This record gives sequence, C-alpha cells and structure tokens, in this order.
Amino acid sequence: MHLMKIQSQSNILTSDYTAPTWAVIIAGAFVILTLVLSLYLLFEHLSAYKNPEEQKFLIGVIMMVPCYAIESFVSLAHPSISVDIEILRDCYESFAMYCFGRYLVACLGMSF
Repeated sequence: MHLMKIQSQSNILTSDYTAPTWAVIIAGAFVILTLVLSLYLLFEHLSAYKNPEEQKFLIGVIMMVPCYAIESFVSLAHPSISVDIEILRDCYESFAMYCFGRYLVACLGMSF
C-alpha cells in the first residue's frame, strides 16, 4: 500500500511538471552555443589530423560536451523521458571515459 502511494506521487510529480518557458529558451540558447563551439573544435581537430593515434580518441571526448548539453535540454523540456535519455548519456559517458583512457595510453606511449 505504501509503495503504491509513493509510486503514484512520483508519477504525479513527473507527469505534471513543465519547465518555465524562460528556462527552456535560455537552455536552448546555451545548447546552440555549445553545439557551435564543439563542432568548431571538432572540425579544427579533423582539419589538423596529423596524429591520428591520439586525435581519434580526443574526438570521442570532445563529443561528450554536446551529448551532455542535449541530454540536459531534453530532460528540462520533456521530464517524462529524462530517465531514458539519461541512460543513453551514461552509455556515452562510459565510451568517453574509454576514449580518454586510450588517449592517455597513446600520449604516454604505454602498450598492453
């Protein structure tokens, strides 16, 4: 009985919530800024692709910033799907951590 009451309260909180319009507009502006700057950095790395062993892993790390920005914006605008989007973000975070580890290995010259 108590568990059903908690579940119904959590459903009420997430299904009825809508973010203020001003918050969505400001968040959208910063997401666009983040995407522009991240894509600029990505294209700069790709245009100077002289050390592919290191740079291919940096690209995976750089793409983490727009991934977080988009996930945060979607979670703010549509809270009902925030858990699903968060799972995808966590998966990409794991991949970015792997890329960072491989980048360190490539920079330091270690081999396994």
